[in-house]
Amino acid sequence: MMTINRLVDSAATRSKAFFANVMGVAAIEAALILPVMLMIYFGLLDLTTVLSANRRVTQMASTLADLVTQSPGTTTKAELAGVYRASTAIMDPYSTNDLTIEVFGYRRDGDNVVLAWQDNNGRSCGAAPTANTDLFKQLTSDGNDVVTARVCYEVAPVTGRILGDGKVNLSDQMTLRPRQSNRLTCTDC
Repeated sequence: MMTINRLVDSAATRSKAFFANVMGVAAIEAALILPVMLMIYFGLLDLTTVLSANRRVTQMASTLADLVTQSPGTTTKAELAGVYRASTAIMDPYSTNDLTIEVFGYRRDGDNVVLAWQDNNGRSCGAAPTANTDLFKQLTSDGNDVVTARVCYEVAPVTGRILGDGKVNLSDQMTLRPRQSNRLTCTDC
């Protein structure tokens, strides 16, 4: 029969041997750290993807407004569709399937600024920007129109697809005065 001292000595010897054994410690540490490191890696990858897409959305809104305001007083849906096609090259290498492009023309009517015309690529980002703001009143004070181009884009990051429906909605808009004339009218919008 074992005495208590022998039992305690045996348990102490076994516990020392257990804690001194370092075989497999690296594998356990890797198993604990690897998922966290992968989430950080893919999270940073997604962050740079979203930031890059956001930059392209801003650049596209600016380019779209610039191209539309260069029209010499009138434009048509066909001309606007050509501008839409030309400006979508900015989004490369991103897909343009989830891209929404809208153009709004505003005109002063007495003391108010009203929406004169609008066009889009078949989708809508929502309601038209508010027309009767101090900025629009100031921009149209000389009797000229203003054009607002708005671009909306939906990005689906990798970590968002893994963790659930994590889509990121990006949008930007740019407002400019027409360059060739005071007024810009869309004849068939």
